[in-house]
Amino acid sequence: MKPWIKTLFLMITGSVFALSVHASVTPKEMLKRHLSELHYFSASFSQVVSDGNDELVHEAKGVLYLARPDKLRWETRFPDESLLIADGDSVWNIDPFVEQVTILDQEAAIKDNPFMLLISTDDTVWEKFTVSADNQHPERYTVTPNSVEGQVRALVFSFTEGTLQSLSVRDAQDQTSLLSFSDINTKTPPQQSLFQARVSDTYVVDDQR
Repeated sequence: MKPWIKTLFLMITGSVFALSVHASVTPKEMLKRHLSELHYFSASFSQVVSDGNDELVHEAKGVLYLARPDKLRWETRFPDESLLIADGDSVWNIDPFVEQVTILDQEAAIKDNPFMLLISTDDTVWEKFTVSADNQHPERYTVTPNSVEGQVRALVFSFTEGTLQSLSVRDAQDQTSLLSFSDINTKTPPQQSLFQARVSDTYVVDDQR
């Protein structure tokens, strides 16, 4: 699987609601409360990937659909068409151009990365990460894994009036991927068929589960 495709899978996106909490509540508890309200999320996205020298590496545009607890459809439409589906059990990386699909075990694919927090209420999972808040931007949260073995080094959620507007990811290669969202919908449940992978018999299948 291409590295940037792996990064795309990790970019499962967050919740959208305003919350007033007591000052004693920790950033992790605040973020958990935000994410506990996440049921559906769909949006158009623009992605810009840059390296450690701020040189442009990749750009992409497309749409995504998310249904809690563990379903995702990530559809890239520019510059090339590709499709990534997480159906709750497996991750399907579909490349129409070369007619190939790579299938991964979903639990293994997202183990020990901060995106797991978007779909998990398990306290043992949350214990693997540290969450900090930005004093100058109270609706911005930085999530870092306690282990350095994964690909994601830091994940930053930026909200505006309770609505997730952007997501920034820094990986082990010091690349930063900035995702900006538009046409956000958190009220309408996505059709379940969007999370069902269907590929032609002509596709080459690389099943790594």
